[in-house]
Amino acid sequence: MSFRLQDHSFFKPAVVVFSLFTLAQLATGSVLYIEKIGLHPAGALEFYAGSEKMLEVYPDRPDGFRNPATLHGLLKVAVSHSLAYGLFAFLLVHLLRSILPDGYRRKPADWLGVLVYSTAFLDILSGFLVTYGPAYFSYIRTPLFAAFVGSTALCCVWLMVLAFTGGPEPYDWGDDGLQVDVKSHEERVRKAAKNSSTKESRPAPSV
Repeated sequence: MSFRLQDHSFFKPAVVVFSLFTLAQLATGSVLYIEKIGLHPAGALEFYAGSEKMLEVYPDRPDGFRNPATLHGLLKVAVSHSLAYGLFAFLLVHLLRSILPDGYRRKPADWLGVLVYSTAFLDILSGFLVTYGPAYFSYIRTPLFAAFVGSTALCCVWLMVLAFTGGPEPYDWGDDGLQVDVKSHEERVRKAAKNSSTKESRPAPSV
């Protein structure tokens, strides 16, 4: 059953606030990435493989006198990022699929979820590839990070659009899959409650 925005008044602002906080996290993470690594492949190569290897490939770049990343440091970052990426990806994709109606309209959200999880995994893996692999892996480090940030930001924007534009519309009600309009369903519930209260208020017949 689809979980609709109109079911709970608190759900809509909660979705919007969560999306805004996630976008803020993505923005600050992007700024930190640019500050530490930069956008040039040489920055990624120096950050992970060290300045010596970077100068072999890019002799014209300035020397940052940086040592190669250690396995301990890479694993420490990978563990923390795996928890954060997994949590944010799960919550965003779950909320997005829950708000969208059942059926074909969920397919784009499914593909977007695959993109978010795939780019998150490759973003974490790319640090190991640049450190221990050939130098050309440095070319994919920044694009992978950008793909993860972009796909996650798209989830947030999509959620906010649904939150602001979502209104009463037919959706699956119950397990029978019947399409029931929200307003008509609420009207039937009110009538049933009124009829039930009327029957209860009638006096019992005397014997």
